[in-house]
Amino acid sequence: MLHRLRWIKQLVRDLPQQLRLAYCLVRDPRVPIGAKAGVVAVLGLVVTPVIDLPEEIPLVGELDVLALTLLTLRVFIALCPAELVAEQERLIAERQSRLDDDVRAGERLALMIWRRLRQESRAGGSESMIDLDGSRDRGAAEPAAERGAVA
Repeated sequence: MLHRLRWIKQLVRDLPQQLRLAYCLVRDPRVPIGAKAGVVAVLGLVVTPVIDLPEEIPLVGELDVLALTLLTLRVFIALCPAELVAEQERLIAERQSRLDDDVRAGERLALMIWRRLRQESRAGGSESMIDLDGSRDRGAAEPAAERGAVA
């Protein structure tokens, strides 16, 4: 039982690291196209419900997907040139990888959308719209003087 718990702990710890590395390697143009196609195909198969164990067995259905995902990522990383893997690991540690760039771009896009939605709701949008920071748009409930100060 203790061996299984260690295995699950390693799986939970390693999977995010392997996913980051695999993402960066898939986006690297120097990685062979065959390795990229293989990992994308297998991960696509993992995501689709083609492989599905009975749900009556608790945790087994989820663990087989996690284990298959980790195995796929490890095989993909092993197929990539070692110098590329080392370079991507270094960039990930320095927070300068392609993943970090994409996350920062996503954050900027999300903030832009949030600001635009917030401006529209303050400018007379729907009175039932919920602001993204969790507060309800006051709309007609706030006094006219306050509404003029906000806009």
